[in-house]
Amino acid sequence: MKKSRLFVLLAVFLSAGAGICLYAWQERLFFSEYGRFAPGAGIPPLIAPQVRFLADGLNRHGFKNYLPSCRHIAIYAANWTEDEKLPELSAQERACAIIWLGSRQNAMPKGLEGFGKIWVSSPLLQSFLEIFHPAYVPLFALPASQQRVAAKDDDGADEKFYAVIGRLPYIEKLLQQNNLPYRKYDLRTETDALQHDMARFKAVFAETGALDMQTLDVHPFFLQALQNKIPLATLWIWPKEDPLNRFNDLVNFYQDENGAERLLKAIENEDAAVRQRTEKAARLIEREYSPRRALRVAVDSLSPAPLAAYAGFPYAAAEKGSLMIDLPTAIGHYIAGDYALASDLAAYLKPDGKTADLVFYNSLFKYPAETAIILRGFVPLIYDNIKADKRILYLAYPQFGEINDKEDIPDIDAYADILARESARFDAVAVSSQVLADGLRERGIAVFYIPQFTNTARFYPDFDEDLQSNVLFVGINTFYRTAVYDLLQRGIAVDVYGPGWPEGIAKAPYADNRILRKYYSSAKIVLNDTRDGMKKFGVVSNRIFDATACGTLVISDYMPEIAAIYGDSVPMYKNGDELAALVRHYLSHEDERREKAARAREITLKHFTAEKAAETFEKIIKGIHAPADGE
Repeated sequence: MKKSRLFVLLAVFLSAGAGICLYAWQERLFFSEYGRFAPGAGIPPLIAPQVRFLADGLNRHGFKNYLPSCRHIAIYAANWTEDEKLPELSAQERACAIIWLGSRQNAMPKGLEGFGKIWVSSPLLQSFLEIFHPAYVPLFALPASQQRVAAKDDDGADEKFYAVIGRLPYIEKLLQQNNLPYRKYDLRTETDALQHDMARFKAVFAETGALDMQTLDVHPFFLQALQNKIPLATLWIWPKEDPLNRFNDLVNFYQDENGAERLLKAIENEDAAVRQRTEKAARLIEREYSPRRALRVAVDSLSPAPLAAYAGFPYAAAEKGSLMIDLPTAIGHYIAGDYALASDLAAYLKPDGKTADLVFYNSLFKYPAETAIILRGFVPLIYDNIKADKRILYLAYPQFGEINDKEDIPDIDAYADILARESARFDAVAVSSQVLADGLRERGIAVFYIPQFTNTARFYPDFDEDLQSNVLFVGINTFYRTAVYDLLQRGIAVDVYGPGWPEGIAKAPYADNRILRKYYSSAKIVLNDTRDGMKKFGVVSNRIFDATACGTLVISDYMPEIAAIYGDSVPMYKNGDELAALVRHYLSHEDERREKAARAREITLKHFTAEKAAETFEKIIKGIHAPADGE
């Protein structure tokens, strides 16, 4: 018995010794063929957790012969905060180091030669440093548990509140006026508190400077907020190199105090548009800014494949069935007419079950899609940075431009000639003008005719006693707006909503677009006047479709295209006297007014809805048929 125990102990001892020897041999082999990754010294606290995550992930992966002479590979970071500079390293240390660069606009790093690998956190910075063949490793949001967030004393309440970061115009005053709970934070010193309180945020209002920390990279906290489906709001600025343009329609912008008030109400009421932006932002974070995505890109950047394989467009490949609508408006201009038109189209346009994402034309960062609908008006067109397998041009607002410095196209024939040359760069062309469609067909261009439209989920009869009016006009005051002045000069009152009107004319600088149907439905007459460019092309404004869908009589300036669609159910005028006579007549003949409005509504619902436009676009996308004559 004792001999057997001794034998067992001897066997265990020999096995353990063999294991130790084998481990030592494996370690020697590993360190001779693989590098071990670790964070370098002086990592900025802002991204220390992200660097640690990447180093751990790379160690789990292992890289045979990546840097044969390097047994230890350090990951350094620079230019993430105002004081960050490149680490001072010897030539040998640089050869065994990775430098991950943030991208402060005023501190482009120099002296990058000799690093074993360069990562950049911004596609724009990648293009700046193309000579060094950097790899785009995006900044990403880690779960709070991975960032070792310190606990904070809590009052135990379940009430949600708003987070206010930085010095924001209007917001605190509006929150106080509406008795809405909020807390203020300093992003530089209270990141832990922000992460701890995040579950109770109704929304985050942040000054633009706080969002980027003077870099081209969105702060990890904001990525985390978007990841957790918390609405993010900020004052709109012209984006240029601003990081927020990467998020296009996914951040809630306001431009002035009125806009801030509307946005606050929309967030408080859980408005559908805010909810959709928040959902899309969460999907974008998971797709482009997740830890999994960043680690995959880091692994790819260190693989044996030639560096050229990683050059070029840095985003993940387009998802199957993905669709974008590229707008001719600037980021954050949610009140623009073409934004509303595109939003309505997107609500019904779901080929293969995918929802359409809206992208602003001036965004520097446009994520790839399988299909892109480029919605435009002026030519020449701007669309060079759109990445899509199929590109469809939709001229929903074809026009020359009524501003002198844009009036360089003499007539429709010249416009059609330019468009005919441009059309070869698209897989399909659609226009909202029958005149232009005919002109293109004469030039041998296959084209779809898709007029503007209304969204019947937003525009339908919905009377509101507080908004009732005799004559209503909603729109910005511009040089071609004559209808309101024509009626005022003839003693007929008009309820006007819109910016730019002289003092005393407009009841308010805007009409709440979420309930615009209530304004239309509560009016006896809605006025329409058409800009000159649209008249020349015969484009019927979607204002007519929206108002008639609400069951209200529309009186419009004369266009033969309107007469061809509506007959006499939309009365038209050619001068101020005719307009005044029509208004007086239909205000005093209610039965006739209601009968014409009902006929016009029936025509609109039959032919001019977003649902019908979406059906045509889906046929184009799926390639079911080419446009037939008259289509």
